[in-house]
Amino acid sequence: MASLKQQERKNPESTENYSIFIHEGGLIAKNLITEEEKIQAYHLRHRIFAQELGWVPQSENALETDSYDDYAIPFGVFDGNRVMLAHIRLISAGYPFMIEREFKSLISPEHISYQGENAVEISRICIAPEARPGMVSGNFGIHRISMFLYKGVYHWCLKNNIRHIYAVVEHKVWRLLRAAGFPCKLIGEPKIMPDGAKACAVIMDWREFETLNAEKRPDMLKWFTQLQSALAERQQKQPEAYLQHQVFV
Repeated sequence: MASLKQQERKNPESTENYSIFIHEGGLIAKNLITEEEKIQAYHLRHRIFAQELGWVPQSENALETDSYDDYAIPFGVFDGNRVMLAHIRLISAGYPFMIEREFKSLISPEHISYQGENAVEISRICIAPEARPGMVSGNFGIHRISMFLYKGVYHWCLKNNIRHIYAVVEHKVWRLLRAAGFPCKLIGEPKIMPDGAKACAVIMDWREFETLNAEKRPDMLKWFTQLQSALAERQQKQPEAYLQHQVFV
């Protein structure tokens, strides 16, 4: 667990340090600042994790929150009317990670933790059902909304000197991420969770992501690493095969 001194060093509400705003293809990827934006995120999480997946209990106020939100850095993708389509949260080193508490059994004893100034954990990633067919069009092709969400995280990490990403994902999502160009590595054996999902703990190195895709997917990497690309105001339908795989823990 982080020391009190470490915890005092961090301030997730400091938007000056963490601000990201990317506008392209009629969509916006940004870190959440206002209470209204955060309430939208909690409603979306309730729709997905409580109502759709049943991973957490439903609440009377239709908001899904937990203690990690107290120090998390939340992000969202919004449409032109500022309606949230996707959500992710980051937890900086210096605060407890979910992977070290709720999912410690997924981590191999041989794994050496990279938690330090250059590591974060991502969690509570979800896409609104009505947004899952949506795409964002830029200079280097058409990309899924989930990719736009990860692009926002990448630029925040770049700005804040973050290299390593930890996460707990379903095993099938891990395979899809690797197929999409994210070199996530297992740090333990996948296990069947109480709800029946096969989960695994992973780590990813952004520098490895850049090197891999510079060779394998240069156009995708050019789009991903640009802060802004062409504002093509159209959204395309994505293949049906992707629709069921837009959720992390």
